Amino acid sequence: MAASRDTPPVIMVNEPMDVHKAEERLAHYHPEHHHFYEPAKSHRGKRLLRIVIAGTGFMADSYDLFVINIALLMMTQNKSYDVLTPDVQTQISMMAIVGALAGQLFFGVLGDEFGRKTTFVITAFMTIIGTILTACVQPTQVLGMNIWQQMMLCRFLMGMGVGGEYPMASTITAESSAPQDRGRNLAAVFSMQGVGRVLCALMLLIAAFTITNTHWQWRFAIIMGAVPMILAVYFRWTAEETEAYKHQVKEKKASNLDRARNIARHVWANRVKLAGTAGSWFILDVLFYGNSLFSADVTRAMGTENNLEAKTVQNLCIQLMAMPGYILAVIFLDRIGRKRLQLIGFAGEAIIFCLMAVLFRQFQGLPALFVFMYALTFFFDDFGANTTTFVIPAEIFPTDVRSTCHGISAAFGKAGAAIGASVFLKVANMFCPGGNCRNTTDPGPQEKGIRVVFIACAVLSVIGFLWTWALVQDKPHASLEEVENIYSVEEEVEGEVEALELVVKKGSSHAAEEATGLTAPPTVEDEAKVR
Repeated sequence: MAASRDTPPVIMVNEPMDVHKAEERLAHYHPEHHHFYEPAKSHRGKRLLRIVIAGTGFMADSYDLFVINIALLMMTQNKSYDVLTPDVQTQISMMAIVGALAGQLFFGVLGDEFGRKTTFVITAFMTIIGTILTACVQPTQVLGMNIWQQMMLCRFLMGMGVGGEYPMASTITAESSAPQDRGRNLAAVFSMQGVGRVLCALMLLIAAFTITNTHWQWRFAIIMGAVPMILAVYFRWTAEETEAYKHQVKEKKASNLDRARNIARHVWANRVKLAGTAGSWFILDVLFYGNSLFSADVTRAMGTENNLEAKTVQNLCIQLMAMPGYILAVIFLDRIGRKRLQLIGFAGEAIIFCLMAVLFRQFQGLPALFVFMYALTFFFDDFGANTTTFVIPAEIFPTDVRSTCHGISAAFGKAGAAIGASVFLKVANMFCPGGNCRNTTDPGPQEKGIRVVFIACAVLSVIGFLWTWALVQDKPHASLEEVENIYSVEEEVEGEVEALELVVKKGSSHAAEEATGLTAPPTVEDEAKVR
């Protein structure tokens, strides 16, 4: 806190300081926020911790959304459960996505209305509770719901928490990072999604190889997704509100009603930017989640696995091969540029999906090459639009609606994910008897369905490229220009600034020594000089 102007300051600078050092120290002082800041080179540990804390939501997001495909296969081994039809499987997968869409809209607005910190804690608790409840569903009737219906409800609750993580993690990271570090920090936070995917694949593999009880196997795999978020709750609880929100929103718009009106006005004013971010995210998630949620059906069509254990191994390999995309996005985002990287990602996906559709039969004799090509689609997702659609909305909108506009953009993405999850699985099975390729040993019908999906993905990738080129803007908003790295902020000690100013004012080492040695309140004459 700054020294009170009503009482004499207590000078706390204890070491001799020359004029140059005092000037350098004052150059890093933020008078409005009453703290010092400096380059983050000596704060890498704190920076990494903050990235992990903010990124736990994305670990949970990818973990909880991707675990369900193989977890449901684990559950089908237990004959005491109700029959799992393709339609029910689609509904279970989609409920988390629908919940995420609702959470992105609701918590996005909440973050601008009531603040970042409070909302960030709420989303963490919702994610934890929803995940634990999902792992606890019962094969008996509970409140009139069978096991699959219970799972739908629990995954909706979990999805709301996960959805709220998008606008909160992005906004807090953007408002806690200096301009030169912001892009890298945002990409690093989002890359935790890749960590979650690998962790998910690893837990599924452990469950498949070590747990033989079909009642507990899938429960272990699901509940492990709550562990990272549980570990992060304390740090979120003790965190401070962002300086940008406090000074640019809360202090200027004290009334909740004024903030709500301000949000509506700014959203409309930024509608063109919003069309670019929301539209490109919608296209990306149709591809990304639709492709992810039926990955087991793709590998089955290629004859690359015969049992649950083999599926978990292939799933881990695919996720590991996709991870470099996140890493390279963190490294090259600032060098390549946000919009350009998004164009590269969509172009790469278009080429690969086209190759897989045209050369599908040739790949049948080379299953390892097929899995590699399929993993490359996720690489270009991550080294492209999957990262940039998260980063761009966090930078281009004003502080007043940064959370809301990011939430709206992400919600359009989840709408695309819901379409991809529901449509792609049906398309992949549409040539099979009864719309279920698991009921036939003939691979021909599903091969046709998979090829149709790949063609559709290639076309969508081209549309995403054109949409990005025409509508996406990536220039950061001016409200972020003065933001410092929160992990390198040092609070002002009472009286320190006055002492530094006195050293500079007197302009000599003798005066500096005299000023830093003060233990009593300065004289009226000294105070007048400082002023």
